[in-house]
Amino acid sequence: MKNLLTSVACIMILLAFVLQFTQNQVLHNRLTAIDQAGNNFKEIIKQEGCITAENEKQLKKEICRILDCPEEDIRIRGGRERVFRGGLIHYSIEVPVKEIISVPLFWGIREDENQIRYKIHRYTTSEYIGRS
Repeated sequence: MKNLLTSVACIMILLAFVLQFTQNQVLHNRLTAIDQAGNNFKEIIKQEGCITAENEKQLKKEICRILDCPEEDIRIRGGRERVFRGGLIHYSIEVPVKEIISVPLFWGIREDENQIRYKIHRYTTSEYIGRS
């Protein structure tokens, strides 16, 4: 009986690790997709010389699709005034990422502790030359 109880406890712990490994892979894929969306956003603002409401809305829609979160939770900051070729454009993207740990109750982690804010702070050089 002692061996059975020990075996069941070991299997439960091993299953928790397998689930966490899977969750890590999903989380990695989501963060990589957000980075790719951020790089696409960077290329757009390089050409336009600033962040516009249109390309900000497009990025928010893309991130909402990836993370399944409301647009209000996504923060995009940066230069709203046009910068001509050679000038620097700063932009930052903050998104909430939930479900970091796959079985939080098993480890004694509350739901509000099982999340992070993923932040991207970057600069890019403008390629805007004043033509439409």
